[in-house]
Amino acid sequence: MAGEAEHSSPPAVLTLAPGATAAELERLAQGAPPELRAAIAAHPNTPPALLEDLAATFPAQVLANPALPLLRLAHPRLLLDVPLHTLLRLLSQPDAPAWLLRHALIASAIEIQAAAAAHPALTAHQIDQMVGHPAWQVRARIAARPELPPALIARLASDADYGVRMYIAARTDLPPVVAQQLAADPSVFVRQVLVRAQQSGLAAFVLGLCLLPWS
Repeated sequence: MAGEAEHSSPPAVLTLAPGATAAELERLAQGAPPELRAAIAAHPNTPPALLEDLAATFPAQVLANPALPLLRLAHPRLLLDVPLHTLLRLLSQPDAPAWLLRHALIASAIEIQAAAAAHPALTAHQIDQMVGHPAWQVRARIAARPELPPALIARLASDADYGVRMYIAARTDLPPVVAQQLAADPSVFVRQVLVRAQQSGLAAFVLGLCLLPWS
């Protein structure tokens, strides 16, 4: 009907010819729209330097590029020496590969190590190692991990930095002995965070009871 907006079907996923050469892909990438650059980031013939340029904007496509394992054999530092903001985008991906996490955990920039400490794919051994990291920002990211075992919660509840203890105090899965310890913490900020977390947990518990079906 005239005057009404037409409903169009969602755009198809853009694909490139499998045989597109590296030179063709480099030429196409110049001033290309985002959907084309995303397709180039995922193309197996995209050259390494262009992949690094595209990684900041299309990290998921670059990490899923089927040629990446082979490219890393020829270029072991591929995606490791990119700018800080690019590496942070790569580490923000849920499927960030193990080799990237291992690199991030020993990077010189604390921001990179902190980003790695928050990644869900860390192993139990890596988490245990990061609990003793010299930078409080990294230990705080570990303290905020949802699956932290009780032994590490108790250890971080005695951390020398109140910022780390604040992250522990904000948890709703504190063992009673840890909650009692934090209730007497020398930092007023830690104690305030603990109270708010406990009140929030109690409110959620009461709400859950209210939503139970009547028998």
